[in-house]
Amino acid sequence: MVKTTFQEVDSDKAASIPEKAPEPSSGETQHRSWQRFVIGGACVSLGLLAVGIGIASISYRLTHLSIGSGLINGRTVRIQAPVDGTIRDFYARPGVEVKAGQVLTRLGPLPLTLPQSSPVAANLPNLPNLPDQTAAVQLESDQQTLDLLQQQLQELENQYQALQATTVTIAAETADQSQAAIAAAIAEEVAARKKYERFRTLLSAGAVSRQEVDELEAVWKIAQADVQQAQSEQAIAQVTVDALQQQTPLHSATKDLQFRRRQLLQEIQAQTARINLSESELQALQSEVEQTRIPAGNNTILPISAPFDGIVYSTQHDAGEQVDRSNVLLSLLDCNDLWVEALVSVEQANRINIDQPVRVQLAGQTDTVIGTVEFINAVSMGDLTKARAEALLPAVPAKLVNRPLARVRVRIPPTSVQTQTHQFCGVGQSANLTFGTHSFVSAWLGGFTNP
Repeated sequence: MVKTTFQEVDSDKAASIPEKAPEPSSGETQHRSWQRFVIGGACVSLGLLAVGIGIASISYRLTHLSIGSGLINGRTVRIQAPVDGTIRDFYARPGVEVKAGQVLTRLGPLPLTLPQSSPVAANLPNLPNLPDQTAAVQLESDQQTLDLLQQQLQELENQYQALQATTVTIAAETADQSQAAIAAAIAEEVAARKKYERFRTLLSAGAVSRQEVDELEAVWKIAQADVQQAQSEQAIAQVTVDALQQQTPLHSATKDLQFRRRQLLQEIQAQTARINLSESELQALQSEVEQTRIPAGNNTILPISAPFDGIVYSTQHDAGEQVDRSNVLLSLLDCNDLWVEALVSVEQANRINIDQPVRVQLAGQTDTVIGTVEFINAVSMGDLTKARAEALLPAVPAKLVNRPLARVRVRIPPTSVQTQTHQFCGVGQSANLTFGTHSFVSAWLGGFTNP
């Protein structure tokens, strides 16, 4: 009886013990190890990728400046009344596309003599009635074109002088900072040398260790190298100042201004020759007509045509109104001469590297175009309100009110907005500008910040 009980207990224990799991084969072990290796490598790669993206993002912010207040602007030409008269017909309406030579308005009746205040009449003393009104108007138009060219030349000279003065000032400040850096480096070198010599004396007396003396000697040599580096940078800065004071162009903006100035001088010379020829032709015609004035009630009608292909940008008068000579009748927008400009702080302007391309993203578009900095010049609030041959006056951002300002113009290649004539070729459309900047170290040494 007892024996049977022990046997039953042993059998119950045996039944309660779980069977041992089979040992994995060597192939399965290697497969699991390889999986763990691949997963670990993927995790490390993702971590390195995230770190790389973070570093690239920080580097991009340090070497680029984004301005979101850019606007597309363009050249406009004001069409003036060549003589006193009444507008008989007025065909120009804002937003309408016109071709060169297309009649925009008609004036009449007009006397066949130019007003005594006219610069053409001043150049033609004792001029009686003109036999050909079209030739007289053409001569007056040529004179207006010459005045416009001379005005553009004066504006260009002002821009060049402002750019040259700003560049010289910045270079002089850099040279002064370089001189101060030399003095600081020399002071550090002298202190390092004296400390090294003092410890070398203590070394012979056994008061300090050889390691301390060697470390101080290394510090002294680094200080000597810093002095040499500071002297080299000061020499470069001084060479730059000397070159700018001698008006040697060092930047693309200055070279572009000089090139444009030469072009304007050639155009003025050609226009002056054209005016002289027109005056000679008028004097020859005058000798063939009677010395009497045509009655003021004549029915002569003077058509005024578009000087180039463009868009009617604005109008100041309408049919039936009387206008005086030189009154602006309308403005034409040249869709082939567009750019993007923005007002920035002087600190931001100093950071911009004009030799680097500019990324321009127009509002409502995902793609960007590459532009170039045409010029950067300092402006005041008074400068912004002066008469300009441009479609828009740049608006001052709220955060830049009562701060020193600079105007940046970026020339862009032809884009799809130029074909949108019903929207004035995109003039007034906002744009985001991303400029390349000088190195972070140079900006930090110059005291520049990114507001």
